[in-house]
Amino acid sequence: MTAPQEVNGPPTLSADGRFASWLSSGAAAPRLVLYDLAQRREVRRAHVDAARCRAFTWTHLPGLGLAEADADGTESRALFLVRVASGEWLRLGDASTTRMRIVQLSDRRPDDVVVGVAGQDPAHRDYLRISLHTGEATAVLRDSAHAAVYFDRALHPRLTETVREDGSRELRHVPPPGRQTGDRYLDIPHGQALTTRFLRFGADPATLYMVLSAGPDGVQLAELDCRAGEPAGAPRPLHLIEGGGDYADILFDEATGAPDLLHVERARLSCVPLNEQGADAVDRLRRALGTEPAVLERRAGSWLVAAHRPERDVHYAVHDAERGETWPLSRARPGQRPLPVECRPARVPLRDGGHAVTYVTRGTRAWRAGGAGPAVLLVHGGPWRRSRWQYAERRAWLAAHGHTVIEPNFRGSTGFGSAWINAADRQWGAAMQDDLEDALDWAVAEGHADPDRIALLGGSYGGYAVLQMAATTRRKLACVVATSPLTDLVRFLQEPPAFWRTATPMLHRRVGNPAVPEERAALAAASPVNHPEGFRCPVLLAHGAHDSRVPAEMATRMFMALAQADRDATLALFPDEGHEVVSTGNRAALDALLAGYLDRWLGQTAEPPTPATPAVPGEHAQATPPDTTMKLFDSPRAARRKAVDTPNSGAHHGTSPDRQ
Repeated sequence: MTAPQEVNGPPTLSADGRFASWLSSGAAAPRLVLYDLAQRREVRRAHVDAARCRAFTWTHLPGLGLAEADADGTESRALFLVRVASGEWLRLGDASTTRMRIVQLSDRRPDDVVVGVAGQDPAHRDYLRISLHTGEATAVLRDSAHAAVYFDRALHPRLTETVREDGSRELRHVPPPGRQTGDRYLDIPHGQALTTRFLRFGADPATLYMVLSAGPDGVQLAELDCRAGEPAGAPRPLHLIEGGGDYADILFDEATGAPDLLHVERARLSCVPLNEQGADAVDRLRRALGTEPAVLERRAGSWLVAAHRPERDVHYAVHDAERGETWPLSRARPGQRPLPVECRPARVPLRDGGHAVTYVTRGTRAWRAGGAGPAVLLVHGGPWRRSRWQYAERRAWLAAHGHTVIEPNFRGSTGFGSAWINAADRQWGAAMQDDLEDALDWAVAEGHADPDRIALLGGSYGGYAVLQMAATTRRKLACVVATSPLTDLVRFLQEPPAFWRTATPMLHRRVGNPAVPEERAALAAASPVNHPEGFRCPVLLAHGAHDSRVPAEMATRMFMALAQADRDATLALFPDEGHEVVSTGNRAALDALLAGYLDRWLGQTAEPPTPATPAVPGEHAQATPPDTTMKLFDSPRAARRKAVDTPNSGAHHGTSPDRQ
C-alpha cells in the first residue's frame, strides 16, 4: 500500500484580496497554507491547532479567519478564531457550547459573526453574535425551535422557518418584543419544499433572493420584497431553468448585492453570467482552464475558480478580473495524475415511463474496446442529494481498477425538479428500488455490465438501498458493501437525531410515520434488518461508533441478524469515527478493505492499473495499516470461508467465533 497522499481543502480569499488560504493534510500533520496573490507563491504553512479540523474561511476582517473542527466525529462541532499572522487559535464559546456552525458573516458588519449552537433542548438552537476581536458572545435568540433563522446583512434576525405537520414549510417574520409568533411571510407547499430555498438578503434590507419551484421540472431565481409584518407578495423572476436542473451555486455582486453569476447544473455544470462583463470573464476562464469554470469567490478584483473533471480531483486557479489573467493556485491532490477513466451521463428509461439521469464511468480502454465488465452499482446518500459528473474519489478508483460504475439519480434525487423528488414519497423500498433495478437492467442490456459480476455499494441512505436490494432482488449479486447504513426504518423514524427533530414532520410525510400501525408495518417490511434470510451474497458493513446521524447499532444489528441467519458477513467498526471515516489511517484501511473485498468477489478486473495509473487503495496489499483503529468481525460463515481461502487468516484480525 502506498503512503497517503497530501490532500488540500478548498481555498478561500482574504477580505483585502491579498491572500488565499486552505487546509492541507500535510506530509506529517495538518497545516493552514497562506498564499500571497501578488507574489503568486506560498508564503507559509502554519500549525493547525484543532483536532480533526474540517473547514477554514476568511472573515471580512484582514488577518482573521474561522475554522471548524469535529474532534471526535460526533458532529459536536467547535469554531476557532484564527489570527493568521500570529498563528493563534482561539476557541469560541466554552466547553458546553456544542454543534457550532457559522450562520452568517457580512461585509456590512465585519466585526461580528452569527453562529448557531445546540440549545438547552438538543432539538433547539441558540443564535449568538460573537465579536471577532474579543470572542465575546451576545445572545440573539435562545432555544429556537425553528428549522432555520435567516439574518440580513446587518446580522439582524429577520425570518424564521418551520416545518409544519403536513411537511410544508412556512416562513414568518421574527416577532417584535412581547410577541411569541411573527406575521406570516411565505407558505411553501409540501410539493415544493425541497426545491424552494432562501438565499440571502439584498443590499436593500427590504429585498431578498430565493430559489422557487417553477412547474414540475423547473426552478427559478427570484427577488422578493421583505418588509416587516407584510407577506412576500409576487416574486420578480430573474432566471429560469426548465426541463430538469437546478442551481448548484449563485454568486452576488459585491457592490450591488444582486445575483450576477449562476452555476446551472443539469447532467453537467455550466457557468451562466447575467451581464456582459461577466460573460467576457467566463469565456476567458473557459479558454484558460480547458473546461467549464466554477467560480467560488470574488474579492477585491480576484476570482477564485475551480476546474472540475471526472478523471482527477479539482484544480483551483485565480483570475485577475482587471488584467484578464488566470494562473494555477492549488490542487486538491497535488500528487495525483489523471486517471484513465471517462464518465458519461445517460438518460436511463424506467418501467413507469420516466427517465433517470445516470452516470456510467469506465476505464478509457474499456470504453474503446466495448463489452461487458464487472460492475458496481454506486448509490448516493441522502436520499435528497444527487450524483454528479465531476470527480468522485470512490467512483474514479473503482473505474480505474476495471469496474464499470453505474450511478443512477433515482427518484428522490435533488436537482431535477420537484416532481422527481416527490415521486419518492412513501417509496423507500418500493419504486426507489425499482429505479436501481432498472438502471442495472439497462447497463446489462447496453453491454456495460456483466450480469454475473455485479456488486452493490452505498453509504447512509445508499447503504440502506443496497442492503434492501440484496435482501429482495432476484438477480445474481457478487457482494454488497454498505457504509454507515440505515437498516431499521421504524427505529430511525421513532428516534431521529436530535438536530433533525424539527424536520420530523417532513420525514413522516415522505418516508412514513411509525405511530400509524399500517405505516409502521410497511416501514418494518422495507427494513433490511428484518430480512436477513433474503441475502444470497456476501455482505460487508462499515460504521463509525460515534455516528450521530445513523447509530452504529444499525450496522451491528444487521451484522448479528446476518450471522444468526448463517450468512457471509463482515463488520468493520471504527471506534473513533462518526458518520464519515475521515482520519487518514482509517480511510486508508477502509479503502484497502473495500478494494480487497471487491477483488475477492468480482474476480480479476479487465483493466488492471498501468504504471501511469495510481494504484487502487489496498491493491495487492490487504494487510491492515498500522495507524488505524478499525476492528473487523466475521460471521461464523465468513470465518469458515476465510479459513479456506487463506489459512490462518484469523491471525490478521478478530473474528466472531463459530458459537455466538
